Amino acid sequence: MSTPKKLKRSTSEAGTNTYVGNMDILIGKCTIFGPVFNPQNKDLQIESLKELSAHVKHSINDVDYLFAQAVVAEGNRQEWFALLYPTVTRVLAVAVSLRLPAAALIHIREIIRKIRGTRAKPILPTPPLEGEEPKKHSSVSQRSFREQVEHINQLIAIVAAQPLYTPAEQELTVDALNKLRDEMGVANDAADETASQLEEARAERDKLLYTPVTGMMDTALAVKEYVKALFGAASPEYKEVRHLKFRNKKI
Repeated sequence: MSTPKKLKRSTSEAGTNTYVGNMDILIGKCTIFGPVFNPQNKDLQIESLKELSAHVKHSINDVDYLFAQAVVAEGNRQEWFALLYPTVTRVLAVAVSLRLPAAALIHIREIIRKIRGTRAKPILPTPPLEGEEPKKHSSVSQRSFREQVEHINQLIAIVAAQPLYTPAEQELTVDALNKLRDEMGVANDAADETASQLEEARAERDKLLYTPVTGMMDTALAVKEYVKALFGAASPEYKEVRHLKFRNKKI
């Protein structure tokens, strides 16, 4: 089974807390300026800045929590699906030893090929004729998590219909295979759900951070411009906030 993309934080995501910290420093500096800091734009006023900062922090906390949940759910899914390969290999072996009918063994082998993503017969490469593009063959891989659950379900249906399939090994019985299939399905649904929730939380956080004009980044940059306009580019006040970094990006 192919390994899914590992959950990880992006480089830009890892630096988000730095920008939030800079926002708090900026708010603190502007508060110290006192009543003279009085922008006409309400979005740049101290209370609005504090409210925006609080919303961003709450959103980041949501992302951090859901990221942790998604890591756990993905790990659980990997553990259950890792049992599939060795289990179906043993099912085939015990089916052969119990002398199941040839037709049943053919179907079992076909399902296992689907699980492994291999062809019944390898395609031998053929050199293209002069002036022709090399032929591309369609993939036979049917190894998404949902497809794997369907494959083991098909395998269970085949062996359950065979009176001769009576393995002594408890973990290879039809009941045990049903339990494995069910656990795989539950783990897959949980991983998909937490990944979807994480994606939504990240989108909401990015709106608060990067929405043009009203997002935290553009708001912070506008505050710095207001401080420059208020005190002058060479003023000590502007020098106190000029170095604070805020980097916007498209969402």
